[in-house]
Formats: sequence, structure tokens, C-alpha cells
Amino acid sequence: MVSLVGRPNVGKSSLLNRVLGSKVSIVSRRPQTTWREIDGIYTDDSAQLVIVDSPGLHKRKERFLSKVANQSARGAGNGADIICQVIDSRYWRDEDQNVLEHFLDREVPLWLILNKVDLFDSSDEILPRIESVKEKYTWDQIVPVSARSGYNCEYLASLLGRAVPTGQAGYSPETLTNTSPRFLAAELIREQVFRQMGDEIPYCTGVDLVVFKQHADGLIEIDAEIFCETAGQKAAIIGSKGARLKSIGSAARKQISIVFESPVRLSQRVKVKKGWASDRRALASLGYGSR
Repeated sequence: MVSLVGRPNVGKSSLLNRVLGSKVSIVSRRPQTTWREIDGIYTDDSAQLVIVDSPGLHKRKERFLSKVANQSARGAGNGADIICQVIDSRYWRDEDQNVLEHFLDREVPLWLILNKVDLFDSSDEILPRIESVKEKYTWDQIVPVSARSGYNCEYLASLLGRAVPTGQAGYSPETLTNTSPRFLAAELIREQVFRQMGDEIPYCTGVDLVVFKQHADGLIEIDAEIFCETAGQKAAIIGSKGARLKSIGSAARKQISIVFESPVRLSQRVKVKKGWASDRRALASLGYGSR
């Protein structure tokens, strides 16, 4: 098992999706889009890896939802054979140092993954960055990658495959995640809310699938509730004459259809649930706080 750890917004989820060649973990420009650990299953001719995407580790004290995500981030690495700390290769920030210090006591190899190297003006800038981060810690491996372009991602997977202990494969070669289809579909809808709303909508916007049914003919039927905490947030998600909600639904339907390789019928509505992000039971019912 390989754990991807790091501060928010360094591209852990994008890296997992790129290595797998399929979306199993949602992505947006907003920090802390990932709220719980997501397992991706990578299989090639020589190895099978369970790659765990974790929420970004941070020190901010917020409502219970944020605490749940942070607990998941702090627990990342438990049982891992290799821990990969992912950073934005352009910077080493205090938050990166905090992540490193949190995982120093783990008695497993600690790798550093320099993501976003495609953002350098020249490839000549990569080597100096590698030399710079060597001063932070004696990493077992340092690998520059770009989740966006795919640079070195296949190489990273092959390195990991050679480094993990040998054993029996736990999943069929076709399996890409052990996340439930229902949870993944809800996450894909939440992804579109975050992508299309940006900073208009706060962190605590959730999705509950009242109906998730896979019919014999392949059709996936979904009835989704998008919930927020105020009437103003609800109005913003719905948009003028329902245009924003329609756009969210259209994009989510397309993504779900691609991921599940099936036609999708999606209905959705927006509800106000004041204080839900501080409600332990509400979070647990949506799959957050436990795996």
C-alpha cells in the first residue's frame, strides 16, 4: 500500500487519477476538496498497488467537517509500505514542513513527489529544486512529476511497483477503486458544485443520493440532494431560473457516465441543512469520518 500525503491543493488527487488513467478522486481548484481517504487500485504486469489519496493536512481549527478531514489526513500512512509526500515543486512552505514532521516517526520509506513541474519555464529548473529539497530531509526517493501533463507518472508507478513488498494481488486487474459506486457518484456531483461555484459557495456543501440504482439495461438512475447551510447559498447554487443547477447537473451527468461507462438519468434539488457540517451523524451517513 502507498499513501499520498501533503498539504491541501498540491495535486494528490490529480496524481492518483493520472496514474490510474481514470477518475476515482474528485478534483477542483479549491483547497480541501478531498474529505476522506480514497483508495485507487493500480495493476500492471508486475505489481498491484493500493494507492491511498488523503485529505490535505492543515492546522486550521474549523467545524467538525474540517476536523474529520484532518483526522483522516493525520491517519494516512497507517499500514502503508511507502509514504509519498506530494508538494508543489515550485515551493517548500511551512505547511510542507509540518506534513514532513508529522510522518517522520513512521518506520517506512518516505518519498518526495515534486508535482507541477510542467509549470517551470524550463526543465533546467527541475534539478536545482531537487537539490534544494534534499536539504529538508534524506528522502528514500525524490521523483519529479506532472499530474496535469502525465510527465514521469508512469515511471513513478513502476518505481513504486518495484519497491513494495511482494504478495498476492487483492483485486482483479480491472478494479480501479474499492470506493462504493454510490459514494463516487455523489462525489462527482460535489466536484461540479465546487468547480462551477468557486468561492461563491463555502467549503461545507454536501451531496446525498436519495436514489442510486443501476438498472439491468445499464442505465444508472440518481436522485440527488445538494445541501448547504443558508437560503442565500441555495439561491446561488440554483442560479437565475435554475441555470446554475442545470449546468452542474449536466456536467455531473457527463462525468458519471464517463466514469461508470453507462448512461445516466440524474435529478437533483437543493436543500438548506443548517449546521450539517458540524453534525457527526450527518457526516457519517455520507461516508465521512469512517472508511
